[in-house]
Amino acid sequence: MRYKGNSIEERDAAVELLREFLRLNYMTAAQAAQRIGVRPETLYPWLRGKIRPKDVESIVAFLDSVPIERGGIIPTGYECREYKNWRGIPKPRRCPFCKQAKGEIRKISGAFRGICPNCGATGPRRESHGEALLAWNGKG
Repeated sequence: MRYKGNSIEERDAAVELLREFLRLNYMTAAQAAQRIGVRPETLYPWLRGKIRPKDVESIVAFLDSVPIERGGIIPTGYECREYKNWRGIPKPRRCPFCKQAKGEIRKISGAFRGICPNCGATGPRRESHGEALLAWNGKG
């Protein structure tokens, strides 16, 4: 993603991409602010749409540094494979962040998402249990 200028539309597009990245819950806004090189107090108004960043180069550099594979932005070191029990029924894989505990699919606020009971990492929200399971396993 390259920006030639620094127009209002380009700044809004960069903030929208950052908002979408954070919505997937792979990183907190404070962690993203640290990697972008701004204070969290600066980043939060950007995300709320109250102010626009003066320069989008740091946001674009941050988003370009995040690994992108099929299915969207995912943590580094992720390997995509099927996780099934002995009957062939899909099951949640281990957490891609802490790699300590197997994920659980829970219904929260009317939607399903994968959650790590060890570190609290969450996967993307989906409408059904099966879609959330596929998203947690990296297939959805």
